[in-house]
Amino acid sequence: MKRRHIALALAFVSCAVSLVFSKRYSGDELVEAAPRRHLAATEGGASEAFAPLVSIAALRSRKELFSSPSGGHRDLFSGQAVAPPLPYVAPPQAEVPPLPPIPVMPFTYIGKKAADGAWEVYLARGDETLIVHEKTVMDSTYRVESINPPTLSLVYLPQNVVQTLDIGSAN
Repeated sequence: MKRRHIALALAFVSCAVSLVFSKRYSGDELVEAAPRRHLAATEGGASEAFAPLVSIAALRSRKELFSSPSGGHRDLFSGQAVAPPLPYVAPPQAEVPPLPPIPVMPFTYIGKKAADGAWEVYLARGDETLIVHEKTVMDSTYRVESINPPTLSLVYLPQNVVQTLDIGSAN
């Protein structure tokens, strides 16, 4: 562990020395491309041709590029709206007639039985006793959607509304 600490300390000191004594260049210097010479081969022999001179303009500083004209900082992520927002006008309210009320569930739970891997539920409506399975339609007003103890899901067909009835656990 001690050797590792010494090696890390030497690496740190060498990095610090190279940082202190290295030359620092400013990014605002003018840079020009040097003319390039290349040989172009022709039929009569080799002739020397010069490439056209290319000039590169001075780089602009970051302060010049990223500061606002007023001298303050510019918010890069601010919302820039091109046009003013349109005023919100609520659409005229069309009168929607209220839905008729959902009737109270006319069935009461009597019992259930698992027969051949499917549930059979016994319901009472007044003096009438009904034995229902999944997808059973009763008087074209209710359909048994699913039987998953502890609930029985019925669909009221005129309004397509799902109602549930508690039928107890599967035991």
